[in-house]
Amino acid sequence: MLKVVEKISDVLAAAASFVSRIMVIFVATILFVQVVLRYLFLYSLPWPEEASRYVMIWAVMLGGSLLVKDEQLVSVDFFDKLWSPKLLVYRNIAFRVLLILMLAVLFYYGLDQAMFARNRTTAALQISWFWPYLAIPVGAGLMLIQMVALFLRDVIRGVPKDQGPTILRAEI
Repeated sequence: MLKVVEKISDVLAAAASFVSRIMVIFVATILFVQVVLRYLFLYSLPWPEEASRYVMIWAVMLGGSLLVKDEQLVSVDFFDKLWSPKLLVYRNIAFRVLLILMLAVLFYYGLDQAMFARNRTTAALQISWFWPYLAIPVGAGLMLIQMVALFLRDVIRGVPKDQGPTILRAEI
């Protein structure tokens, strides 16, 4: 079962990595075009700032799942050397359960807010606010899947000594 969960986790992480890279390239491109138009041709498009903001929100939410998968979230590990390895396993499992609950709440309320905002439109793009707001439950859902995979790994195998190369570390 763990192998299937890890495979799903890897596929979702690769897809999130690819899509978020495309989004960052898109943001850089449209902002570059906007700056060139504004300062060289004295003409400004009405939509690039708004589009880049929403696309960047999506890229950040997708990238968050990569941080969860590679355990790159901000943490304080100062006391880890003082705890026994068995105690670290229990602590990690407890933290993962808390994060799973928090991400489930974020997913639920993010979806609720996206549904609430679906009848309003954005100022420049004139798209439904549903699409920018949808980044929150999608990102939270992907992070939730990654956190569940880490939880299952810790419950079945315990805390790994050395993770080796991961999707983020291999790409840098």
